[in-house]
Formats: sequence, C-alpha cells, structure tokens
Amino acid sequence: MSAEKKKMNFGQFYGQYGIFIILAVVFVVSAVCVPGFLSIYNLTNVLLAIVCTTVLALGATFIIILGHINIAYGSELAFIGCAACIVDVATGSFLAAIVVALALGLLLGALCGFIITKFSIPAFIMTLALTEAARGGAVIITEGNTISGISEGFRFLGQGYVGPIPMAVIILILAFIATWVILNKTPYGRYIYAVGGNKKAAEASGIDPNKVVFKAYLLDGVLLGIASLLLMGRLNSGVPGAGQTYEMDAITAVVVGGTSMAGGSGTLFGTIVGAIIVGIINNVQTLMGVDSNIQKIVKGVIIVAAVIIDVVTKNSAKKVR
Repeated sequence: MSAEKKKMNFGQFYGQYGIFIILAVVFVVSAVCVPGFLSIYNLTNVLLAIVCTTVLALGATFIIILGHINIAYGSELAFIGCAACIVDVATGSFLAAIVVALALGLLLGALCGFIITKFSIPAFIMTLALTEAARGGAVIITEGNTISGISEGFRFLGQGYVGPIPMAVIILILAFIATWVILNKTPYGRYIYAVGGNKKAAEASGIDPNKVVFKAYLLDGVLLGIASLLLMGRLNSGVPGAGQTYEMDAITAVVVGGTSMAGGSGTLFGTIVGAIIVGIINNVQTLMGVDSNIQKIVKGVIIVAAVIIDVVTKNSAKKVR
C-alpha cells in the first residue's frame, strides 16, 4: 500500500472518529488528573455551563459552513437578554419576554443578513460593528444596572428541572433536533453546503446565495434569542456585562467539532461534541485554578490547532485525488 493511500486512510479515519478520540482523551485525562472532576455535581455543572454556548454554536454552524462568521454573540446575548428582562419585570409576563427575545434575535439576524448580502460587507466587519453597538445598547437600556426581580418562569428556563433533567438541557435537545432536521433533511440544508462549498457553482445551478445567507442569519438570530433567555434565567437577572467570551466558546466548539472555517463542510453532531470538549477544558482549568487570561490563551491555541488539522487533512485528501 502506497504512502499516499495510507495517508488517505488516516484522513478518512480521523474525519469519522477523530473528534470522538479527542473527547475520550480529554475526558480520561481530566478524570485521572483532576480531583473532583467525576463528581455528579461537577459533571452537572459542566452540562449546564455549556447549554447556552451550545445553542449559539448550533446557529454558528450554519454561518460557518457558509464561510461566514458572527463574532457579536456575547454582546447580542447581553442586549437581547436585558431587554427581555426589562419587559418581564415591567409587564409581569414571561411570555412577553420570550416574544421580545425572539423578535430582537430575528431583528439582529435580519440586520446582519441584509447588510452583508445587500452591500457585500464582510461578515467579520459587520458583526464586529454589532459587537460594539449591542454592548452599548445593553448598557443604555439598563442604565448600567442589573435588572433584578425576573419572574419565576424566566428563572425556570435557566435553573428549573423537569424530573431529573434540567429544563435548559431539554431546550438544547429540542433546538438540536430542529436544526439537525433543517440542515440534513431539507433542500435548504443542501443549499447551505452548496453555497459554502462553491458559491459560484451553487449560483450557476439556480441557488440564490444571498437568500441562503440571509435565512442562515435569521436562524442564527432565533437561536440567539433562545440562548439569551437561558443565560439570563440562569443568572437570575439581566446583566449588561453578561455574555463576554461566549462568542469565543461558540466558535471554538464549532471549529473543534470539525466544521471548516473555509466553509462547505461540518455537522451539528460534531458541534455538540466540540462544545462538550470545550466545556470540559473550561471546567478543568477552573478546578485547577488556572488564571482567566491563561484560559483565553488556551482557547486561542485550540482554535488554531483545529484549523491547522482541518487544512492538513483537506490538503492530504487533495493529494490523494
């Protein structure tokens, strides 16, 4: 068997099982080296800590498969979540807060999608601008204060249980099922991969890339609205400074899960596994008392490593062909 053939087989093996091997290694090393990691209390905390970022990561998967990106998640979470808390406290209606969160998520998604597609502005630039605008908006609508006194229904989303299962986890499961069906069982899902893989070829086959991108940002906005409710419900208040670094965790989960930053490939199941890996790494660093700035460095290294692996495996596959 030739060296190229061996390389191809390794690439195929890594593509199918690599993420699970990484998860297994991270889990085993954490269990062996970090006291208290395997406690039910700690594992539950890991699960609850990744719910919000995983919901964001589901939307980010669609965006990144298209070759786009959204770096404004943290600021958008704060703005949408605080607005929902204000409405909840003012009206006493948790349903009104849900409507506001989803509507604002859709509005911000529509704004991003429209400007990016209408004026051909790079997604990075648009969402960078939105990062500043949304964070400023969160401070303005709250006057820099924490919004306390949210309703029991609001708190239930982030803290409640249905039997032994956290409500937030149930919402995550439902969001995963819905997005998985969209991406894997609908024509639109096929359009996502087509546009992300080769925009010109997709356009030549009758697909409107701008519509595909716009709809992806709408979906991303809906998931943002859901994530904001989960975050503020868990915090038990509207915090204008909340959500910082959430965009990093969400994007890291997607990239570690195997979605290519170049677009055209990726799976939601891989994103879930990637989110678990990132959650475990964050948890282990916290248990070990690692400085928060060092944790940021670790996340940066993880993203670079994941992108390098993606590039190397793709180049290897091209050489084989």
